[in-house]
Amino acid sequence: MAAVYLGDYEHPLHTYARWGTWAFDASGWNLESELLQVNSDFEGLPVRDVETITSDLREFCEKHVHRQPHQYWADPTERARAYVGRHNPPWL
Repeated sequence: MAAVYLGDYEHPLHTYARWGTWAFDASGWNLESELLQVNSDFEGLPVRDVETITSDLREFCEKHVHRQPHQYWADPTERARAYVGRHNPPWL
């Protein structure tokens, strides 16, 4: 997992899964370099940092002032697994 920081923002504006040079987010699998460029272009801000996320979800959310998993309106696990299953990973 990775988090991208753009411009002077204190908190990451986007998080995604990575595998080698590949990234997986709401757009499916793309080259990480392309994902970073698209985010930078869309926001009009340079990529300041890409952090490998080493903490668990609770700690990451707390650090970046994001709602905690128990605050989601419903368990997103089933929906997330279905979405991931629609995209062939680059290693296939």
